[in-house]
Amino acid sequence: MRHVLDTETSFHILKVLRLRRGTVIEAMDEAGNRFSATLAGVKEGRALLDLSSLSAGTEGIESENAAAAAELQAGENTDADFDRAISRSREPIAFPRIALVQGLPKSQKMDLIVRQAVEAGVELILPLQTRYSVVRELGREGSGGGPRRERILKEALQQSGSLVRTRLASTCSVEELGARLADEGFPPETSLYLMFHEQDIAKLSLHERCAGATGAAVILVGPEGGFSPEETQLCIKLGFSSIHIPGSVLRTETAALYAIAAVKTLLMEKNLWTLSK
Repeated sequence: MRHVLDTETSFHILKVLRLRRGTVIEAMDEAGNRFSATLAGVKEGRALLDLSSLSAGTEGIESENAAAAAELQAGENTDADFDRAISRSREPIAFPRIALVQGLPKSQKMDLIVRQAVEAGVELILPLQTRYSVVRELGREGSGGGPRRERILKEALQQSGSLVRTRLASTCSVEELGARLADEGFPPETSLYLMFHEQDIAKLSLHERCAGATGAAVILVGPEGGFSPEETQLCIKLGFSSIHIPGSVLRTETAALYAIAAVKTLLMEKNLWTLSK
């Protein structure tokens, strides 16, 4: 199957990565289906890829990402299905499925959080409108950041070469959070819900929370002002366990990356550690 990349992605392939004819890379379409792609040449400044299908659904533990996508037509396609993620070929690794629910911070901070979450292999980013959020997006056109955040997401996928298909959801309220997570494939019955809180209200450590986890994980981080007491209680009722990291108070953009890295590492290395009695 021959595919023609768009101009922007071709520039990344040819000028940034400096790939040469015959290089084999791995590509992923909008539905998370993976392909082995050989750089076959260049046509009018656009990269030509010869594609062969790889097995889908290896991005996560018990992943359900293998849903069928619209089949690509044979021949020289000009759509941008393969613009989402390009990386050098590697052995598939089973990553834990992680969703980040981020209380809306100021716009530039949210852009940074999106970029870092994509690079860290988060599957879903769900912006959350909270009482103390300075930015208000609910009920407005372009809720969820619109084309700007989608562009940031795409660039982060290309730059990092992540093979986890990151999705950016539209902004929701705390009251809608439970239903939205279930709709997005992260129900409480099969997911570990973790709320990283600035106050020490946690009863168990992060290791203790992750010890029995077998499925996906949902990480909840508040905005600059944190969560209100009412929002905290509502999230606990939804099944979130409070986690407090002792030490200095982290900025929300730092807390998000810290939490993702900590949870992902613990889940990926569960067979290497045990809780002390």
